[in-house]
Amino acid sequence: MRRRDLLKALFLLPFLLGRISMGKDIKVLGCSLKGDRLYRIEPHRMLFQWVKEEGEGIYSVGMASLLASLSYPLYSIRVKPVGTKLSFDDNLATVEAGKRIATFPTPLSGEIVEVNQEVLKDPELINRKPYTYWIAKIKATNPEELRNFKRAEEIEKVVREVIINEDIDCSKIEE
Repeated sequence: MRRRDLLKALFLLPFLLGRISMGKDIKVLGCSLKGDRLYRIEPHRMLFQWVKEEGEGIYSVGMASLLASLSYPLYSIRVKPVGTKLSFDDNLATVEAGKRIATFPTPLSGEIVEVNQEVLKDPELINRKPYTYWIAKIKATNPEELRNFKRAEEIEKVVREVIINEDIDCSKIEE
């Protein structure tokens, strides 16, 4: 009986270790990638977003630490109102950082079900804690779009290259 248990444990070990490592937070040259989120990254657009499943088809949306560092300091965020229906890549919000005003596209098609009022009042919360403070929550109408998103470990190499090429400093980020 012991031999069978040992063989079973040896057979399952790689599977179990793979499951344990999934969802692991990663630090890349001082910038964090949270393992409990999926990422939309488009380096050519300097777009680094995360989505986190909240249940019942609702996803919180925020900036990855890389984008929060690039946008330092955030002066204002204006988000479309609750009830707004958006298609993939429509303008979800407008952000003002320094002398720049930029759009923040929606990573998912769906309806805005909640806007983070704390972030509207104090946008620099995102600069300090981009994974604590989400921008909006969206009820996804096309969850298949999530197939194009990546886990933290899948984007580590690209994030490293962007940090080096753009000389990004995440030292002001608290998480």
